[in-house]
Amino acid sequence: MTSVPSSKFWKYAALSAALLPAAVRADSIPSTPPVNFTNSSSASVGSTIVNLLDSYTHLMLVDPKLRNGAGVMEQNYLTVIRMTQERTPAQTLAAVHDDRTSQPYSVLNGLGPLTSHFMTGIGSSTTATPPASLTPTSYQVTTLQDYDASAHGINYLNSATIGFSAFGDGTATPLADAANFLNTTVRNNASTEPPKRTFERYMGSTAPVVNPASTTAGVISPLDARYGNYNAVTNKAGLADTDTAQFVVPTYFSSFAVPVAYYNTLNWVRGLTVTPALVAANGGQPITVPDVGSFDASGNLTPVQFGAGDYVPGIGTAPRPFRLSTKVKVPTPLWQIANGTNPYGDGAFVSGHTNLAYNQALGLAFLVPQQFESLLIRAADLGNNRILAGMHSPLDVIGGRIEATAIVATNIYGALYGPYGNRLDWTNAANTAAYAIYQAHMKTQKYLAQSCGTSTVEDCLKRAGGDHDDDRDHRDGRHHQDGRDHDRDDRNGFDYNLDPDDSRGYTYRMTYGLALAASMKLPEIVPVQAQVLLLTRFPYATDEQRTEILRNTALPSGFALLDGNTWDGWGRLNLYAAAKGQDSFFRAVRAATTR
Repeated sequence: MTSVPSSKFWKYAALSAALLPAAVRADSIPSTPPVNFTNSSSASVGSTIVNLLDSYTHLMLVDPKLRNGAGVMEQNYLTVIRMTQERTPAQTLAAVHDDRTSQPYSVLNGLGPLTSHFMTGIGSSTTATPPASLTPTSYQVTTLQDYDASAHGINYLNSATIGFSAFGDGTATPLADAANFLNTTVRNNASTEPPKRTFERYMGSTAPVVNPASTTAGVISPLDARYGNYNAVTNKAGLADTDTAQFVVPTYFSSFAVPVAYYNTLNWVRGLTVTPALVAANGGQPITVPDVGSFDASGNLTPVQFGAGDYVPGIGTAPRPFRLSTKVKVPTPLWQIANGTNPYGDGAFVSGHTNLAYNQALGLAFLVPQQFESLLIRAADLGNNRILAGMHSPLDVIGGRIEATAIVATNIYGALYGPYGNRLDWTNAANTAAYAIYQAHMKTQKYLAQSCGTSTVEDCLKRAGGDHDDDRDHRDGRHHQDGRDHDRDDRNGFDYNLDPDDSRGYTYRMTYGLALAASMKLPEIVPVQAQVLLLTRFPYATDEQRTEILRNTALPSGFALLDGNTWDGWGRLNLYAAAKGQDSFFRAVRAATTR
């Protein structure tokens, strides 16, 4: 359980006074991304959010060496193989749970002892339907048997909802403002689909996506609807090999065995058209390829059969790990929901689950900053569970974190600041968007304290003390039964979430150890709007002071994907360390490791 923060670093007394904006203007206007960023899956609109992640293309095409001598992409996927092969039963359950449960609901247990209070007040539901009225609600803990067809089925909790602004009877939920903040403000324009489609159908440039007007006439865009509409069963003619002819073959694919049916790496990426000669070479039988077809509940594949003239899809340029290597062990229950009909509509980079988990965790942390670290850990655990599920790689998960951090900060900033970077008075109802966020935060604090029967949220957490909270189950398959603080190393009291080499912790999961052998020592770039994420955590600090905390706790340069993007600065922000006030500690570590 995460301990109650020390008053040395933050205070919550007189919040309404402390949270008033200072009468100063910000030094600059956000541009990476700007407040009016675009993030559409429509080819005619495109997405500038791709700029947050475009160093991935360099990793795909060059596969630069890590400090251990391995290629970064090769190591990226070997990590998935190792983790899935070593997965424990508890980790299997956690992986299945976080795959099937909607992410906004899934991260709620990061609130720890406050989870049930918050869920009751916001009307959390295991379905898409709100409770009829105020109903005591707890986080739903599952077993693998729950996903059996004879029980709830594989889609159990897939429609679970973080909360609503109104109950079924039409009355407002006590945390209606929080619901609007989480469901609307922080999630605005937050999809991973545009970047995911860009990198899964990479054609040598991100320009057509970032700037659709740059698309050459007659050239298909990575966002073209034909890719999404293709289906190997119901729309076999939806694509042809000419549509994928521009797909770039990633360099690192040479480290993996090409399935016999594809003959070579080019066909494996782009697909191929079946010729009569191929059918003849196959004994006169139709062609089948791995993972294209339908899976049953036991993970058995009924493959699609392709005859002469049919187009056979490849796996694209950023495939899920299980498509790249048969050594990746997917939990059996998850095979039945794998996309077996359109690999091009099922790319891996970036992880959508991880993006939405961080999106909602950061939103919750803004409302309940007392549980900031715990919520970050829960999001990181969910991302790690995506690797354990064999659905994503470390870089996919890192990308999800980067996108979520940038979008949440930009969306909140856009509501709290004017067009020239001036902080609005969010206690003034005339500033509609800013006032709505102020109300969401203040009402959440008040409701949680009242629901707990204490005067403050801090008192509620202190009263919970070291009691184990069952709402923390399903974090990452680790055991939490003894009531100890599992975010710390009990042998020496050091918080392993600050240790960049401890695979259990948050800081390690920011990089997964993917340290590049050749890299420049770059300064810490803190985007203008990033500091707003710490606004309620450090309410007495100025924008500049919060920015300095982020700068002082940022990771050093030299890790894959964290640097080299058109819009840089988001990947290295260690919000866990920042929220704990560990800036002096990280300054010392960085000085010692970058000499």
